[in-house]
Amino acid sequence: MKLLVQGDDFGFTRGVTLGIVDSIDRGILRNTGLFANMPAAEFAVNFMKDRPHVCFGIDFNFVAGKPVSKAEDVPHLVDENGYFIKSGARIRDDLWNSEEGRRQLFPKDEVVREIRAQYERFIALTGQKPGYLHAHSIMPETYLEAIHELSEETGILFSMEAWKKQEMFSPKMYSPVSKTKVFEPHAQLEKDTTQQIVDGFDDMLKHEKCAICCHPGYLDADLLDMTSLSIERVRDAQAYMSDVISQWVKDNNVELITYRDLKEE
Repeated sequence: MKLLVQGDDFGFTRGVTLGIVDSIDRGILRNTGLFANMPAAEFAVNFMKDRPHVCFGIDFNFVAGKPVSKAEDVPHLVDENGYFIKSGARIRDDLWNSEEGRRQLFPKDEVVREIRAQYERFIALTGQKPGYLHAHSIMPETYLEAIHELSEETGILFSMEAWKKQEMFSPKMYSPVSKTKVFEPHAQLEKDTTQQIVDGFDDMLKHEKCAICCHPGYLDADLLDMTSLSIERVRDAQAYMSDVISQWVKDNNVELITYRDLKEE
């Protein structure tokens, strides 16, 4: 069985970055996407050159920090201070409840401009193209369309489309904030990502290709200020570095793959 293990939000904060690096060096993580718009992105890029076995992609971020574009060029995407409007505020907006409304909230021209800006920022920081393209958090139609169009233009795999095309099985993973976008510290503390993955062992072994996607990271104050998906990242990192899961990979001859492997097929 081939297993693609992905960890999102590389470069979100220094704490998240270090948790992802440990999940690579001490665990099973082999794919991670950079938040090219964040101040910690440059810090994160420093870890890339010494880890050629890892596929470094890009996570297009429209809900945290500031855009790469000038705020006046993407006025519908930012608040009065020039920061991206958070996902929790977006889904509470009445316009979010219809496709027409979502297209108003995220105008296609502004979305395309920022997608391209983050993509170019990735190249400027790393000197290379991303290994894959990935969507983050809420996904209005214009956002998915823009990523798909960039994928078609560049030939770089769009993660969601690659999973579907490859018929990759993914075990069900529970996140207490994935739909509510409400900060629930006790629920996040109690999340047992390791057990969730263990519970999926039997089902994964029935498939040729599988994928696991989590948000590993260490907690820092910057993360608490910017997102409700915070505490549970420590549990995700714990799972990726779990001896139980690493041993299962070895015992069952599971091949850890990257998006580069999917591209070659």
